[in-house]
Amino acid sequence: MTRDDLVQAMRIDLGDADSALFADTALERCVIRAIYPVGQDTGQTMRMVNGEIAPTPEGNVAEVLLLLAESYACGIMRGKTANGINIRSGDKRVDRSTQAKHWADLETDLLAHYRQRISEMAGGDFFITPPPLRPVMYEQGSEVIEYELCE
Repeated sequence: MTRDDLVQAMRIDLGDADSALFADTALERCVIRAIYPVGQDTGQTMRMVNGEIAPTPEGNVAEVLLLLAESYACGIMRGKTANGINIRSGDKRVDRSTQAKHWADLETDLLAHYRQRISEMAGGDFFITPPPLRPVMYEQGSEVIEYELCE
């Protein structure tokens, strides 16, 4: 699947066929953000070359890339709807206060499905690689000193 195919599939999965919720650039950014973690978790080297993903993801890799990108898109909508309020005008009522919670729930479900699919692809027990830890040590009355872990 090419990047445009992934964006189109995301629109269908997220119920935004008429482009009312997401701009193309936002969904493209979600796909770009998902490339590196999916590559790490699946053991494939993927990168952007001239605006397209190389090598082109196919099959299960494309599906997990789509799942992770969709979870990032839900995070965008959770942020957009975080300040939703209830509106009442006469006999009309619009409740927007729970939209952020619904987007957050969908994001959590998509991430859980992503982790399940990655574990199945790896054949059982699989741990998603966490980001590197960089501890910071504090002492009373001293400056902050950052120590980096040796690889």
